Amino acid sequence: MRVTADCIPCYLKQAISTMRTAGLDDYRQQRLLEALFPVIAGLDGSKTPAENSSLVLFELYRLLGLDDPFREAKVRSNNLARTFLPALEKVIAFNADPLLTALKVSVAGNVIDMGIMPGFDVSASIQQELGRDFERCDEQPFRELLEKGGSLVVIGDNSGEIFFDFLLLAQLRSFTDGITYIVKGGPILNDATLEDAEAAGIPLLAKVVTTGSNYLGVIPEMCSGALRSLVGDANLVLAKGQANYETLEGTSFAGDKTFFLLRAKCPVVARHLGVKLGSSVLIRNRVNL
Repeated sequence: MRVTADCIPCYLKQAISTMRTAGLDDYRQQRLLEALFPVIAGLDGSKTPAENSSLVLFELYRLLGLDDPFREAKVRSNNLARTFLPALEKVIAFNADPLLTALKVSVAGNVIDMGIMPGFDVSASIQQELGRDFERCDEQPFRELLEKGGSLVVIGDNSGEIFFDFLLLAQLRSFTDGITYIVKGGPILNDATLEDAEAAGIPLLAKVVTTGSNYLGVIPEMCSGALRSLVGDANLVLAKGQANYETLEGTSFAGDKTFFLLRAKCPVVARHLGVKLGSSVLIRNRVNL
């Protein structure tokens, strides 16, 4: 997936969100945004939105002198997500299709980061997700590959949401115990890291490996050799969230064994998927020849 003109305002929105999370006043935010303009002007339009976003954020983190502006926000998201686990565990267990429900629960967790904002009703958003179908759904081929067993790689997305992934991993363990869960090699925005995986208990159900970098998404040339080998050798890959879709969609690296599980939270991604903004999908990767 390549950038469009609509991606440029998103770079700025992410920068503003980062600065507000870091507690900067309005004057300082404006000065730092101005300092980012040359970086944005120099971005490569042939790259993915996630890769270009990463470069803007790396420069912003450098200017801020902070390695993880979202540290406290991630802890709050994790604590909030933990409170939903007992109820959601029962929802999955008593559903006629526990695997499909666990997939819905996992993608519903994508709203947890909004829960730390005043007035946002996380419970209502989760109920909405559980009560609707995926707008695009390649569930059957996903199940077919899953039932073959073998190694499964799950590429995680955000903190908070990672607790909901724990419930999905518990269902996936019914098919294979050869599961590897991927997190970021370093902090960027609210993406899940090793610290978040340990807080969510992920090592109880899967081997946890990092991408080897803190770029958004999975950019093969920026990742460790171990990560590239894991994806290459896997029987099935489940990649969560928009950034993983942006960087892996259509690539031979991901291949047709990769499935994307995400909510389309931006108009560019929604158009690319051919779905309404806010829709959730489970889709198989189509390799661009």
